Amino acid sequence: MTGAVWDAYWSSLPAEPGAALWDSPPRLTAARHLPLLRAHADLSLPLVDVGCGSGRQTQWLAHHVPQVVGVDIAEAAVELAAASHPAPNVTYRRADLLDEDAAASLRAEFGAVNVYLRGVLHQLAPDDRRTMLRSIRTLLGPAGVLFAQELTERTGWYLAELLAGGEHLPKAAGLAAHFGFGARIAPAHDGRLRLLFEHNGYDVVADGDIALHTTEHTCDGRPLELPTRYLLARASERASGTHVPRP
Repeated sequence: MTGAVWDAYWSSLPAEPGAALWDSPPRLTAARHLPLLRAHADLSLPLVDVGCGSGRQTQWLAHHVPQVVGVDIAEAAVELAAASHPAPNVTYRRADLLDEDAAASLRAEFGAVNVYLRGVLHQLAPDDRRTMLRSIRTLLGPAGVLFAQELTERTGWYLAELLAGGEHLPKAAGLAAHFGFGARIAPAHDGRLRLLFEHNGYDVVADGDIALHTTEHTCDGRPLELPTRYLLARASERASGTHVPRP
């Protein structure tokens, strides 16, 4: 999915927090993810928030780590983040991590980092997922840890059931119209998400179920929460440029 498409999406949204489906308050998102990362990562390292969007989570994370770099493929998102969620120790960059040279440049500038990745891989075609995972391995180096939260097939089934049952979910419907959200192939079955990482040069140190809190509400007023998976992983010492079979 190109930067131009994402630029169009972010440019179409109101500037206030919560306009995007996934742009929930940090107390429901990053604040619940950071303890999972802290259990395995050295938080004195810089943190790269990949797909930072509006910067809402990026800014919150900057209160807990010494340096944060928010990167997004959409220039409109980066401009919004810099304007609405600045912090003295946050840098926002337009970067496409499907360009492995871009990842190498970030690594040269910031050294080994931890990475925060929330709901990015499901948007990518299988070959692009592998490229993204190589780029993230470059960013991690030998010391960094990745936190990833990803949609799986179960997420799509759950959302499809809600829509089929008559739920009015305008933000989800807007994504469906703009990107075909819900029709794209999620990264893996729940049980195979771990394999996606292990077969692409990672050692997974923890994984499990976790809710994706959204800014959408169901007909009865409840906040919409989507079933997703999380994992924490390091770059494997065995990782190399050699491709191996993928799930």
